[in-house]
Amino acid sequence: MANRRVRVMWSDLNGLSHGRYVPERRLHEHGHHAVTTLTMGINREILPVHGYAADVGFPDLATVPLLETRRPGWEVDTDVVIADLEFDGAPLALGPRNALKRAVDAWRALGYEPMLGYEMEFYVMQPDREAPGGYAPLTIPSHRVYGVGLGGDNTGLMFELFDAAEESGLDLEGIMGEFHPGQMELNMKYGPALDSADRAFICKEMTREIAARKGYWITYMGRPVAEYVGSGLHINFSLNPVGGGQNVFDDPSAEHGISSLARQCLGGLIAHHEGLAAMSAPLVNSYKRLIPGIIAGYWANWGLDNRCSTFRVPCERGIATRIENRMPCGSANPYLAAAVMLNAALLGVVDGRDCGAPQVGDGDAEPNTDRHTPHDLGEALEAFAADAVLCEAMGADLVRCFLTLRRDELARYEATGAEWSVESITDWELTEYLPFY
Repeated sequence: MANRRVRVMWSDLNGLSHGRYVPERRLHEHGHHAVTTLTMGINREILPVHGYAADVGFPDLATVPLLETRRPGWEVDTDVVIADLEFDGAPLALGPRNALKRAVDAWRALGYEPMLGYEMEFYVMQPDREAPGGYAPLTIPSHRVYGVGLGGDNTGLMFELFDAAEESGLDLEGIMGEFHPGQMELNMKYGPALDSADRAFICKEMTREIAARKGYWITYMGRPVAEYVGSGLHINFSLNPVGGGQNVFDDPSAEHGISSLARQCLGGLIAHHEGLAAMSAPLVNSYKRLIPGIIAGYWANWGLDNRCSTFRVPCERGIATRIENRMPCGSANPYLAAAVMLNAALLGVVDGRDCGAPQVGDGDAEPNTDRHTPHDLGEALEAFAADAVLCEAMGADLVRCFLTLRRDELARYEATGAEWSVESITDWELTEYLPFY
């Protein structure tokens, strides 16, 4: 039986969820909320984005519930549904899901359907009054990489997250412990881009809220603990023909078994590597993960089943042939990180770029490029703004608002006077980000 309450959800440009609870009998109706939700930092400061703020009187956007996304939720007697955003009767240019929809439509115009699969990495944090932000990593004496049971979790959360993902129809592939104590990874099966991004977006809310019930916090911060490895939002990408057919990245007759189309997508991702970073790693903290030596998407290269490269082509072929994008930070907006990736890959096809030779060797091997992600958020924002064709593909209004939000956040960090170091996590980062990411 359908639940009597429905939670209508949508994403802002910070990657955070907004929404409202509605009776199911009113699910067909549009909601109306101030468009400034999309021009607001996590500190609730409304920024002066021309055309969407005080200069036009803080007008309404409309939320349009997408009935096909309805699924059981994790709150009592409450389903969840994703909403599209409209403004003045048209898709809201600032809407992250609309940005992904535009990227998908661009691929469909060429006859291809983008397929995505998300890997969600996060840390479970326990209350600690002495720690900045009030939380510290779990202590798990028997922790191991890919651990289950006491090897991965001593809170009982792993089973609760497993069951909730199944009950919500997120198409779970599995959940396990990751590299350091308290770090977990939840993977969902690939599917059409918008559906996969919706599931990733829902997953973030679900995991954090279930953990909060038990007195824990889950954080998707890129690197919440300086002594530990970071958390990524790896996105696996492939293409199918529109209307059905086999994965067009697979080509058994070609070198390495990957098609020329896949090589051109890799070429586009590498060509726009620096510009990709801002929407893939959107926080000050994100750039404490994107450093050499911790296999987290630093170098502008690709590799064959090689985790030391940013764009990895795993060993499977046939329908499983794919590009794994290892750059995105756990805190990235699932819609924006996917949209900017799809657009960069498409530019590679339009420009006829080839990806060149793959990276070989381990993390100590000499990289086959001297290009890499920007070293901090400020550099990343400048690199994105300078990538004119990528910005054009994302949309002028969205880019203008996104840059305004991120630059405001960067200014607030810089006002603390903290010295930038990848070897430490500042109190500001933990108190600013833990409640939201």
